[in-house]
Amino acid sequence: MMRKIFLAVLAVAAWACASFASEIVYNLGADPRTIDPALNNALDGANVIVNIFDGLVRLGQDDKPEPACAESWKVSDDGMTWTFYLRDSLKWADGEPLTASQFKDGFLRAVNPETGSPYAYYGFFIKNAEAFYNGTAKSEDVGLSAPDDKTFVIQLEHKNPLMLEYMAFPLFLPSRMDIISESPRAWAARPDTLISNGAFKLESWRHGDGGEMILVKNPHYWDAENVKADRLRFVFINDENTSYAAFKAGRIDYMGNIPSQLLPMLLQRGEAKSFPALGTGYCDFNVTRKPFDDPRVRRAFTLAIDRRIIVEKITRGGQKPATGFVCDAVPGTSDAKDFRDEGGAFLPERADIDEARKLLAEAGYPDGKGFPKVSYKYNSNAGNKQMAEALQGMWKQVLGVEVELLNEEWKVFIETRNRMDYDIARDAWIMDFFDAGSILELCITGSAQNNTGYSNPKFDEAMRNAAGESDRVKRINFMHEAEKILMEDLPVAPIYFYTSAVLQSKRVTGIHRSPLGYVFFRNAEIAQ
Repeated sequence: MMRKIFLAVLAVAAWACASFASEIVYNLGADPRTIDPALNNALDGANVIVNIFDGLVRLGQDDKPEPACAESWKVSDDGMTWTFYLRDSLKWADGEPLTASQFKDGFLRAVNPETGSPYAYYGFFIKNAEAFYNGTAKSEDVGLSAPDDKTFVIQLEHKNPLMLEYMAFPLFLPSRMDIISESPRAWAARPDTLISNGAFKLESWRHGDGGEMILVKNPHYWDAENVKADRLRFVFINDENTSYAAFKAGRIDYMGNIPSQLLPMLLQRGEAKSFPALGTGYCDFNVTRKPFDDPRVRRAFTLAIDRRIIVEKITRGGQKPATGFVCDAVPGTSDAKDFRDEGGAFLPERADIDEARKLLAEAGYPDGKGFPKVSYKYNSNAGNKQMAEALQGMWKQVLGVEVELLNEEWKVFIETRNRMDYDIARDAWIMDFFDAGSILELCITGSAQNNTGYSNPKFDEAMRNAAGESDRVKRINFMHEAEKILMEDLPVAPIYFYTSAVLQSKRVTGIHRSPLGYVFFRNAEIAQ
């Protein structure tokens, strides 16, 4: 182990950097596939977007929505029309005025089928947005209007109990269509065309593992006087040992990808801090391919996983065994219990060996005999490799099946999983909202985030009922119904519920990490 760290230190010593004294350095981990707000669906990209863009509202230090570009708003008596009033003299990072019509442009772009946003369905609470997306309505039919430069009006298809949380999500942002229309796919990859409106702006971007992104303070930001840092450096170091060595050498101020073998010790010493995180780590099964089109096979593979061993021997960061798809600490129908407590356990913490073997035999593969060659794909890093090897061993020991392990670089893996070119694939989801629907929606038929090919009309109906229900208790009960159906079908195999462990230099303060996974730097500063 020490040899690995020593070699990593040598690698860090060769890492050419400018002066770090006047900048805050964050290891983003991976070079984002995109930072286009309409096209991004990964946390690395989102953590850039939330620091360079601002929506109508933003998440505050308490993770609750607070005024941002909109200084106030009002809701109609029937709850179906929201009117947002923008601040005076809002500007983009290039000094151009920011207007309500540009919010309209941004919202329309998110639900325009030509954009291909993986999150387009999040906009279907807007009147006629889904019809527009499906080609049965025109853009002018969508319930968005800007009667003047400072007033933005949203008409709803149905009441949205999470309306302000949605407005803080890094999809619902203004757009500079004068720039985007010139290069719809490439505009967000270049500092000269990625014009943002948040606390920071993009100055440079060097791609690839070992690359970096430089963000500088946006002088035109409406809240610029409260932004302390002048410069951020987001580095892309995928290897955990190299990242840790860089932190120990004082070249990184904040990082999350901590070597799993060191994490328990670092947490015990108080050097690493553990934070709540609303997320679930799991496997996807490609239900359109044999043998995983058979729910008995999926359940056998799921029950063969010893979740307690995974969290105690592999992840070792305070994670909990996942006994359902929705993680702990997600609001339930009352303050007495959260959603997970209310729903109960669908899966055991320990492997159910007898039941797993029985199910595989019923599917025609007793003791794994005759089972076809299958593979497990994952994105490359040491922690994911350890997880893959543990799962491979469990499936071999319990079921008698051979599973080939295939790893891919992050950007390649994302595309591979999206086009469902796999048998079993690593997956994980940090929730976008403090709401069970934020993860359950991944499994709706035809969802752009549905990586498994799963489709069950009963599940879809329960989720539709939840989406259109304004009564909080009824809404959550519909989602309990949906999760029960999902855990019977098991297109996914939940493994653990997330925690978030980080290392932070004593020289910086004010960095805020949300349980939703976002890392905000607008209040960060160099303290020493």
